[in-house]
Parts: sequence; structure tokens; C-alpha cells
Amino acid sequence: MKKQTGFTLVELIIVIVILGILAVTAAPKFLDLQGDANASTIQGVAGAADSASSIVYGKSVIAGLQKQSTGTITADTGESIGVVYGYPSVDLTSGAASGIVVAMDVNVADLNNGGVANSADFNFDVISGAGVFYANGSTAPTAVSDAGCFVWYAPATRTGTSPNFVYNAATTTVVTTDC
Repeated sequence: MKKQTGFTLVELIIVIVILGILAVTAAPKFLDLQGDANASTIQGVAGAADSASSIVYGKSVIAGLQKQSTGTITADTGESIGVVYGYPSVDLTSGAASGIVVAMDVNVADLNNGGVANSADFNFDVISGAGVFYANGSTAPTAVSDAGCFVWYAPATRTGTSPNFVYNAATTTVVTTDC
């Protein structure tokens, strides 16, 4: 008579228990991938804002607009980019964003002009004189100190009195606490 070989029921149960333990310890490492992806995307938007701001400033210097409180330069696409002391503005002209949004060439739902939230790649809002890009499904911040998932772009300012004018460059702040 031939002896049958195979796994016993006890061996199968032990293997299933070991696989279950591995799954429980490894699963949490993969569960928060969406938050990491959102944070990385927002950091990418901040990089795009910084790059666009620098490029616009360079074009503004060539055009002699870096010391003027307002002005416009023309993008390669033919669109006008509003500038403040050489950096992209967050002003809205003729019902459309004219500064940083045009400079970045990013698809946003412009909430200041009747845009529908979450209808584009990002939402854009002007809050307290700053432009805010925030992820779909996120709550619009009211201050740069808020928790959230957004990029806060503050346009350039000029401080001081004549003849000691100090020009403050545009700044971007990245907040990824609630991505």
C-alpha cells in the first residue's frame, strides 16, 4: 500500500496564522498612501509656484517692472501675467486670474470667479491678499497657520519709507498637516 503525503490540517492552520500576522503588521504601512500622495502633490505645486515666480521675476527685471507696484508681462502663451514688484500677483482682472495661476499654467477651479470647487486639479482662492492652492476635498484655509493641505502664495510687498525702500519677495508656504 502506498503512503499518501501532504499537509496536515494543523500545518495549514499554522501557515494561515503566520500569514495573518504578517498582513496585520505590514498593512498599516500601505494604508496611508493617499495622504502621502496628496502631500507630495502639494509640495509639487509649491515647487511650481516658486519656479514660476522666479521666471516671472526674471522677465520683469528685463522689462524694468521689478520696482513698480503693478504691471503686466506676457507669457509665452500670449496671456498677460499681472506682476507686483516683479513677482506674479494674485489679483483678478476681467473675471480671471492674471498672476500666479497664469504663470504656473495649472488647472484650477478659481473660486473667486464662480469656479466650482473640486472641478479641476486644484482649488484656487484669494484669501487675505494671498493666493491659496488647495487639494480637492480639502477645506479652504483662512490663514497660513491653519492645518490643511495647501500652498499659500503671498505676493511681493514693499516696505519702508523713502529713500530706504525694502522689497520683500513673493513667498510660498506649504502646509501638509491634513493631507
